[in-house]
Amino acid sequence: MFEKKFLVVFVAVLFLIFIGNEISRHFFAYTSDAYITSDYASMSPAVAGTLAELHVSNDTEVRKGDPLFTLDQTPYKLAAESAAANVAVSEQALQVAKDGVVEAKTNVTATKAILDDAEATQRRLSTLQERGVVTEQRLDDATRDLAEAQANYERALAARTGAQDQLKQKAAELRQATAEAAVADYNLEQTVVRAPFDGQVVPFNTKTGQYLGAGDVVLILVSRTGYRIVANVHEQHVQFIKPGQPVYYMVSTAPWVLFNGSVRGISKGIARSTLETQALPYVDPETDWIRLSQRFPVEINLSVHPDDRQAFMGADARVLIWNTDPPPPTGSSGRNGQ
Repeated sequence: MFEKKFLVVFVAVLFLIFIGNEISRHFFAYTSDAYITSDYASMSPAVAGTLAELHVSNDTEVRKGDPLFTLDQTPYKLAAESAAANVAVSEQALQVAKDGVVEAKTNVTATKAILDDAEATQRRLSTLQERGVVTEQRLDDATRDLAEAQANYERALAARTGAQDQLKQKAAELRQATAEAAVADYNLEQTVVRAPFDGQVVPFNTKTGQYLGAGDVVLILVSRTGYRIVANVHEQHVQFIKPGQPVYYMVSTAPWVLFNGSVRGISKGIARSTLETQALPYVDPETDWIRLSQRFPVEINLSVHPDDRQAFMGADARVLIWNTDPPPPTGSSGRNGQ
């Protein structure tokens, strides 16, 4: 008899726990699967070279635009100077080509005037020869002069075309030289790597004198203003969570201190396996041999004035999200049944 009563009580307790859990989803969500994170950047050079100088050390706080490290600038300065010299040579060549076009156009004008005069003379002598006023030899000389003037004019036209083509070529060479100079100047600027935002340098081991390839990571810069909590919330709760809802949380770096925050945003999708695109976050649903429900990342703003106790990227956190405005029950339109 006692065993039967114990079983009934046990089942009733389990039932009450289940009902309480189902009801609680409408009012709050709790998870200990949360951590502190922040925006960060892997700082690496866009060009290759020897690391000449480190402007920061471990844990240095920097402002946006502050120099972090500098590569050996010598080869890039020489390349920039060579490119600038090529631009100057190309500009001079372009000016010579422009002068050539002006000269060619002037020659065309002169030979056209001579041709027009030769044509008029040949027509006049041809009319006079028909009247017997001039000799046939004089007409032949005028015809020869006309042919020579025509040939000179055609050569002048060809020379003008050649000069214009030369001008186009020199203009293209100048554009190429200018672009190469811009690339050289850009590469020179990239030898000094600057902070893209306000932040703190994470401890690193890179030393001056090392040769770095483009993209080799020198140090990590963590944003001082991007700290937030990522809480992996069970899928049964995410339908009740909205941006702006109040949050209470504790972090492992400040045990038993309760902080206030708010929901920043909710991920609308996760990757179901590690093989899927990492554009979506992946949350491992397994803990040892236990298969957990899917969890969705919820980003949480820290308190209005977060202190240094919360500025530890990767620290564990515990989060309670309070649903201040739970949605209506499933199937309800939220308009009094309409």
